[in-house]
Amino acid sequence: MKNTLTNSLYAAIFALLTIISGNAFSEQTSTSLDILAGHFSREGNNGSPAKETKNNIYIKMYAEQWIALLYVPYPYATKVSPTMIDEVFKNIKLGSESGSFTRDTFGVLEEAATTHVEKYEMVEGQLQFQCGSINPCAVRFYDDYIELVKSGIINEHIIKFDHITK
Repeated sequence: MKNTLTNSLYAAIFALLTIISGNAFSEQTSTSLDILAGHFSREGNNGSPAKETKNNIYIKMYAEQWIALLYVPYPYATKVSPTMIDEVFKNIKLGSESGSFTRDTFGVLEEAATTHVEKYEMVEGQLQFQCGSINPCAVRFYDDYIELVKSGIINEHIIKFDHITK
């Protein structure tokens, strides 16, 4: 009887600690960043990264678990404002389960840009989506920016994106 009571007590303590640590972990992974507000702009847009890739890159996440990556051709991208990028993201069509690529002006831009739209899911505190490679891409969240992580042959490619809100 004493052994059963002791085991029950240990099980109850373990369950309580699991619940408390689970709540603490979920609080640690959340940040003050509202990923659905505004959009994200790659660090280095309009600079040497944009010159090298010939694009400015922007990211928008939607409540319906869609993510859109927008590639605006450089040097035209230097003339594009954050308000214009927000309008483009409003005009992007969501809905392809397997993802889609669209090249268009989206009723806003003077030159056609390319958008890649995919479904995402939250996995171990980060957002993951298919990005054209064997391994999915991941988005890691910080207080005022995100990092896009792409698997490479030798190591990961990590690209910082600043949060742009009005």
